[in-house]
Amino acid sequence: MNLSFHSRLTGISWLATAIALLLVAPGEQALAQTVLRDLPERISPDTRYIIYVHGRIIETEGPEAVSDRFGPYNFRGITEALSSRGHVVIAEVREPGGLEYVDTIVGQVRALRGAGVPAENITVVGFSKGGYMTLRVARALRDPDVNYAILAGCVAEAIAGEDLSADGLDGRLMSMADSADDLGFPCTPLFERNTQLSSPISIVFHEGSGHGLFYAADPVWLTPLMDWIDAGFPFGVADARRHEHPDDAPEGHVELEHSN
Repeated sequence: MNLSFHSRLTGISWLATAIALLLVAPGEQALAQTVLRDLPERISPDTRYIIYVHGRIIETEGPEAVSDRFGPYNFRGITEALSSRGHVVIAEVREPGGLEYVDTIVGQVRALRGAGVPAENITVVGFSKGGYMTLRVARALRDPDVNYAILAGCVAEAIAGEDLSADGLDGRLMSMADSADDLGFPCTPLFERNTQLSSPISIVFHEGSGHGLFYAADPVWLTPLMDWIDAGFPFGVADARRHEHPDDAPEGHVELEHSN
């Protein structure tokens, strides 16, 4: 079944959590620190984990990168926001390179699973090049219960079906992109090609900031992302779905248009 509808999500509120977090190496963290460079030495099966895979610019400019086009990349603010609901965030600043880091992420997910962490408590969030790599991770693992969020990470070739390197992927997937983005696009065509996926979601924002939307720790995308991770639907989607499609089962592809 292929289900599509448009829902205006308005009035999203964001309660910022005032917690001072540091990006530290494993073994150095205090109890309050939940943003790490790598997996903790002791993995708790009862903890929820987010692996954040940053965009290309941080490979060359570091975690305080500034783009001439999109401005500062708030790496610290984003990772802190991802940890604000109690998730342990793994956010390594990777070395410049190609796609070999995909193997690192695959290894991290497998280590978490091997330590007893349920697949549904593991989320990989990738932006831009990091999103493209996240698709490759979903293709390599093919675990239907691991969560993957692709932020402006579907390139034009993948949308057109010219790049099929991620086809055959599996998992619980959500795509986010801004309608003004000319670098990364909604993954809708990729999702629709891969009918083995169960209820993938695409959210298209109309903020006008393009790729730069995900440079900022902006609640406009962080709130629905965290709601999707925690509850299974972005903010407001479940109620809109029940209202507009009361007789439809929650399956197939769902695409939202997000506007202020």
